[in-house]
Parts: sequence; structure tokens; C-alpha cells
Amino acid sequence: MSIEDDQKPVAIGPWGGQGGSCWDDGVYSAIRQLVIAHGSGIDSIQIEYDNKGNTLWSKKHGGNGGSKIDKVKLDFPDEFLTSVHGYYGSLKERGPILVRSLTFHSNRKTYGPFGIEQGTSFSMTKGKIVGFHGRSGWYLDAIGVHSKAIPKLNPSKPMIHPQSYAANGAEKSGFSVIQGSVGESYDIVLAVRQRDGFGTPQPRELKRQTSSSSSSDDSSDVETKNKVSFRSTPQKDPPKLPEGMLTYGPWGGHGGAKYDDGTYTGIRQIILSRNVGIVSMKVCYDREGQAVWGSKHGGTGGFKTERIMFDYPSEILTLVTGTFGPLMYMGPNVIKSLTFHTNKGKHGPYGDEQGPSFTNKMNEGKIVGFIGREGLFLDAIGVHVMGGKVPPPKPSFSQAIIQSEKTIAEIDNSPWSNKLVLARRGPAEEVACGVVKEPSPCGPGPWGGDGGRAWDDGVYSGIKQIFITKSEAIFSIQFEYDRNGQSVWSIKHGGQGGTVTQRVKLDYPHEVLICISGYYGPINNDEKLKVIRSLTFYTSRRKYGPFGEEIGTYFTSTTTQGKVVGFHGRCSSYLDAIGVHMQHWLGNQRAPASKMSLFKMFS
Repeated sequence: MSIEDDQKPVAIGPWGGQGGSCWDDGVYSAIRQLVIAHGSGIDSIQIEYDNKGNTLWSKKHGGNGGSKIDKVKLDFPDEFLTSVHGYYGSLKERGPILVRSLTFHSNRKTYGPFGIEQGTSFSMTKGKIVGFHGRSGWYLDAIGVHSKAIPKLNPSKPMIHPQSYAANGAEKSGFSVIQGSVGESYDIVLAVRQRDGFGTPQPRELKRQTSSSSSSDDSSDVETKNKVSFRSTPQKDPPKLPEGMLTYGPWGGHGGAKYDDGTYTGIRQIILSRNVGIVSMKVCYDREGQAVWGSKHGGTGGFKTERIMFDYPSEILTLVTGTFGPLMYMGPNVIKSLTFHTNKGKHGPYGDEQGPSFTNKMNEGKIVGFIGREGLFLDAIGVHVMGGKVPPPKPSFSQAIIQSEKTIAEIDNSPWSNKLVLARRGPAEEVACGVVKEPSPCGPGPWGGDGGRAWDDGVYSGIKQIFITKSEAIFSIQFEYDRNGQSVWSIKHGGQGGTVTQRVKLDYPHEVLICISGYYGPINNDEKLKVIRSLTFYTSRRKYGPFGEEIGTYFTSTTTQGKVVGFHGRCSSYLDAIGVHMQHWLGNQRAPASKMSLFKMFS
């Protein structure tokens, strides 16, 4: 079906809420780049357009918040946006509706998701996006697009899109589905049989032949009324790996398309989406101290998302294990579960440990890149490993505090009855507000029920940010810690439920967390299952919360004076229990007002 080049753009949407002010960037030639600030929702978006060869930036649509900023830079003019989908909803009960998540699709790849995929989903039909419109205030309240039909394809250069895969019987008989067009009269779908264990069929130029032509070679795998022959394009050599680099895998199935993220200095975090198998995987690499996000590999539609945070550079990924198998009888193999092992321990397993297992060699070095195959799921996975001895974990923050006690200075004229001592500032230390006692090996608490499994984040310099998901109880909690100027995210403690996600963002280091309180009790009339029902956070400046219902048994950490530097507890489908690690003040206890003035004095 041919499409006229001069077809006028169509405005689609916006999707989201009715808050904020209306905006419309208008229509341009194409999109060059997008900058998305996001956290529990989309805080803002800014677009770089192409206006007939000239670059033009839009205004920033939204507020100044956002714990993360991601850039989507398209390979203009060969790459262009074709569709967008996402989610919208409220951050809290009866709160305003805003855009929670965005995912962008181009004619080459998928970018995102950015934000949290919760709420009501939306999407647009495919075309070429040439502009955006919507509503914005403190957040991105709503978003829509100006879409233009993609011009008709050149018969001599068909556009080929790997769409999905299937298999029939053994893995060796797997095939990929490739969709394309030949001229104005042919829309074809090719089922191309795969010969090797890793490489996908290379894109081939489609050449129309007469109905009398025939072929006796392997191209007879594809039969159409009018024969289509293939002329293979030269295959590019894979990039050469640095000296000392080893590659293991990929393990799994033979469907989908091959990918290779290349090699970096290390791994900072991994985001997994899964349901009956691992749907997708996205990796944040480290390149000489800079965070670099790889592409999202796999499909969409996972009902559970896991974020694995490594305490890089002291925590190093050394080993990946997992299982693979078919999702249905006689179906293709995909990755069913993954477990990540570091020099500090392990994260996982994520997914169902069913089917044959795989692993790279132990004690071979550190993992610095991923390879594999991707389709509707993560079909296969492998790793690049930099050979060498992995250093042991760096000393914990508590050990650093103990070592720093060897050099202390007295503070004269202390308002406390006993003089305070203050750790001197070193190259990797903080001035800790009159704190010299090391954090407790296991701090106050945990308060709550006995269910779930125990967890302990350890101790850090301070708390920067807290995310809480809740409904009838606290479902999960996640922390952003500070470790001597470096942000370290904990894993999410708890389940995937919760209708509302709320964020507590501290003005660290000037604002520090000094106390938590809350309630715990049973839910659904089950006296044996006691979980955290409510949480309130107190800082040197203000109170945040309560988050949740203040029902049940009350608890507080105020019996221990000091600064909260870590959390521990128990979790399952809910946050079952929570406790704190403290750095204690020395001297007699003081009134809250005086204590807050001391924070201001030394922060």
C-alpha cells in the first residue's frame, strides 16, 4: 500500500491528566534528541527538533525534579521516531493524574521505559513523529504527538524489520520472522531458517523475479507465488575485543536478533522485566567513572520489574548463572531465570529456575559487557569478561569511621555538658555532625512482623532519597544512599503491589534523617501476618508522612539519638519489618530544638 509523501501530519492525544498548562511545540521535519527527567513519574521532557536541517530545542515541559535524567539521541536523519507508549496515573490517592512512564520506538530500536510502568497504558499507531504537544506543571501531566505517515518505500531498497520469532520442534529448526516490502504491490513476511547457533539471518536485498524463474539453492525455504531470490549483503566483522578479554555464551535459544553491547569498565546496575520468562534486560555500565546505559534488549509486557543495584566500584559483577527453556510445548527456548554473583554476594535468582542451567567460569575476572539474542523475550545471554584478579571489597563505612577515630579534634564551648569530638575531613571521609561512634553492627529494630526474609543494606554516609509503595500497608521501600559523595541505590525491599508510590527527597548533606516511626499490625484479619502499616520520617528540618494507615502497634527510633545511616528489616510480598543503623551523638541527650541547631551549625 503506497503512502503519499505530502500527507499532512495528524495530532494524536494527549494522554494523561488535566492539570498544568497546555503546550504545543508544532510540527517539524523530525526528532533529533529527547531529554527525559524522571523518578516515580515523568518530571519533564525537552525535545531537540530538526527544522529543515537546522536544530531547534523546545522549552522544558514540566518541573525541575527527577532523580534520573536520560537522553535519547537518534541517528538523524537515518533514524526517526515511529511511536510512543507509556502509562499515566496518580502518585498518591486522589492525587492529580500525570504521565508515569514513557517508551519511545524508532525505525531501529526501542528506548526506555523511563519512569515507572504503573497506571493506565496508552500508545499510538506507527508513523513518523514530527512534533509533541501536551500539558505540564510540576510534572509532565499529559503528552501527545504530531504524526506523519511514513513515505512509501523505495522498491530497490526495502525496509526490513525483525519482528518476532518462532520455532517448531528442536532448536536447530528455529526461524526468524522478517517483514518487508517490495515495490508498491508486495507486502511480504519471510520465515527464514537459521543455519548457525548464534548469528541471525543477515538483511538481504530483495530482488523481484519473473514467475518462470526458479532456484535450487537454500532460498527455496521461502515459497511465494512470485519467486523472491536473495542476494546477501557482506557481513561486517565483529568488533575486536581488547587484549585479555574473554567471551562466554550466549546460552539459551536461537530465536530473535543478535546483540552485543561491547565492553566497558564495569557494571553499575541491571533492570530486568519478567513474567513466565525474562522479557527484557537493560544494563547501566561504567566507562571510566561515567554511567552509560545500554539499549533495552527484549520485548515488552513484563508484569514484574527488578532493579539490581551494584555498589560499584567496590562491588564487582563476576559471575552470571541462570536457566533457559521453552515457554510452551515444542516452543523456542528463552532465558527463564538469572542470578548475578559479585565479590560481595549474589543477587537473585530472578525468574523461575526451570530447565538447563548455565554459567561463565568462576574466578576468571570481572564482567564488563553482555551479548545475546532478543525477540519478544530475552532469547539468549552471554558475557564479556576482563581476565584478572578481582580485588576484595573495600572496607565498609563503619571501618572507615573506626580508622578515622585515630585523628580527632575537640570542639570548644560545646553547648553539651561533655565536649564533642569531630572526625577530621579526609579525602574519602565526611564531617559527620559531631559523630565519632561507629554505626551499630545491627541497629535499633527491626520493628514489625516475623515473616519474610531478612535484609540489611549496611551503613553509608547518609540518606538521599526514599521511595515507598503502599496501599492497605507498605508494600515496598527503596533507598538512595550517599557513600562519600557517590549515590548507591538499594534493591527494592518488598513486593510489587501497591497503588501509590511516594518519594521523600532530602536536601542532603544539609538535611539528614534522624528518626523514623510508624505502625505495624495484621492485614486481612490474619493475626499471624504482621507487616508495616505506616511510616513517618523525621529529618533535621521537617517531618515527612505519615505514609500509610496509622493502625496497629506504634514504634519509633527516638530512643537512639543520632543520624540514620542505613536500614535493615524483613520483607516478602510486603515490608514485614524495618530497623535502622545509627551514628550516635556523644554527650547528654538534648532537646530537639537545640539538636536541630547543631545540625545547621555543622552541615
